[in-house]
Amino acid sequence: MTNKLNVVWSPTGLDLFRLCELRYHYRYNLNKTAVEKGEALDRGTLIHTGCEWYYKTLQNKFKYEVAVDTALVKMKQKWAEESNSDEKELHEYLNTMEQYFEYWRVEDQRFEIVTVESPFLFLLHEDDEKRIYIDGKTDLIISDNQYHNMWMDHKSMKRDGEVFRMSNQFKSYASATKSNFGIVNKIGMQKTLKPHERFRRVMLTYDPLILDDWKQNVIKVTNHFVSCVAENSWPMNETSCDKFNRRCEYYEICDSSGEEAKTYKLNANFKSGDPKGGVLAILDSEKDKLDQQKTTIEENNNESSNRVNECKQETP
Repeated sequence: MTNKLNVVWSPTGLDLFRLCELRYHYRYNLNKTAVEKGEALDRGTLIHTGCEWYYKTLQNKFKYEVAVDTALVKMKQKWAEESNSDEKELHEYLNTMEQYFEYWRVEDQRFEIVTVESPFLFLLHEDDEKRIYIDGKTDLIISDNQYHNMWMDHKSMKRDGEVFRMSNQFKSYASATKSNFGIVNKIGMQKTLKPHERFRRVMLTYDPLILDDWKQNVIKVTNHFVSCVAENSWPMNETSCDKFNRRCEYYEICDSSGEEAKTYKLNANFKSGDPKGGVLAILDSEKDKLDQQKTTIEENNNESSNRVNECKQETP
């Protein structure tokens, strides 16, 4: 019997592979990353840290003031450990989050916090040759008297933009939580806007037909990915060299003449790391490990749900 190939996608890896196969190859196969974090990634890490600890503290039934103080302290610690931002930028981020917490103070204490920063892994598709898994992590899952296991994704931004429900990330959340409803939690950094313009929560809805279309597309993309792996061939997508006025970080590599020049620049200008978010392709002998991870995640989710139900029963 031939072992099946297991392909585990993250939404980030799927996005990058669709954007450019060669860029994916540099990022995830060769593990070549920029020496410094980009400003958006750095900001996003600090904002997510603040949200994570704020909602964890509220989940553990601490008072609002304790939750805010904990979140701000954790942001400062994260900044000191790994951020490229200066003190002025840190102050702006802290000030923004204080305003955010205050703006949603009443609303955030109305719903039940089911999980915070919860990992997931689910089987999207299986056929005679392969299994396709999706793994990732939800920022926040909440429940109230109207919605159950509704996911929320925090997005910090300097400019407001439209939210698209076609996102691989959001569809993976909807599939993982088995919820047709999700929220994109916009946290605007614009100083000139009022709080109701900076802090907005956009509801997204999904139905089985939309999610099945996504599933079929991921299957086709995975077939192409497997071909790239088998042939060790990663095509360049020149239309993605400059997207949204942002040049690809590997542009200078691809624009070099000859493999020797490309290799030299890649090693000189990028560090080697172990990035998260790519594809893990493994054989059938490893399936038990995946099943065990999936079981552990489901047990954690069930435990969180039981805790929420107990709290509801105790409430007069």
